[in-house]
Amino acid sequence: MLSSITPLGQRGRGMSWGRTVVGFWVGAVASAVAVFSLMGWLGALVGLDELQPWIPLGVVVVAAVLDLARVRPPGPHRQVDEDWLGRYRDWVIGFGFGAQLGLGFMTIVPSWGYWAILAAAGAVGLPAAAVIGLAFGVGRSLLLFTARRVGSPTALADLMRRFTGAEAAARWVATAGYGLVVLMVGIHVA
Repeated sequence: MLSSITPLGQRGRGMSWGRTVVGFWVGAVASAVAVFSLMGWLGALVGLDELQPWIPLGVVVVAAVLDLARVRPPGPHRQVDEDWLGRYRDWVIGFGFGAQLGLGFMTIVPSWGYWAILAAAGAVGLPAAAVIGLAFGVGRSLLLFTARRVGSPTALADLMRRFTGAEAAARWVATAGYGLVVLMVGIHVA
């Protein structure tokens, strides 16, 4: 998806990269806030937000261990539909792709962290779950900004090479994200 939504690619399709990115951001943030808020509401409805704090913290720790051990998380093994690129307007493509990625479970789930963060959202209830969703949606959107200077095939190849080489670092950043969730849950229950 990142290699498809670049200034170079959108210009080649006669579309605006800026409108695509704004649509993506709106779709990712709206869908993430919605799904995490739903989890927070459901958690509060069944009393998960009243559980001992060690339960969601334990889920996060288990997820971190599974990720570090490179155990593949459950979820679909599909990307967004690239046929949309030639079929829809730029902002529709952006919104649709963003909404799918913001939901988190509609495309490849690369980390156990997604499932752990959903569980944490259920455990903290509203409005904290909505804040977690906001952070998740914004985080999913930031990736597109790394492609803002891709104006040539060479620049695209360089970007993709950098991403391929950053896999190990990304794994450690994800693990740091677990720490942030632990902190948020800890603050909520304190």
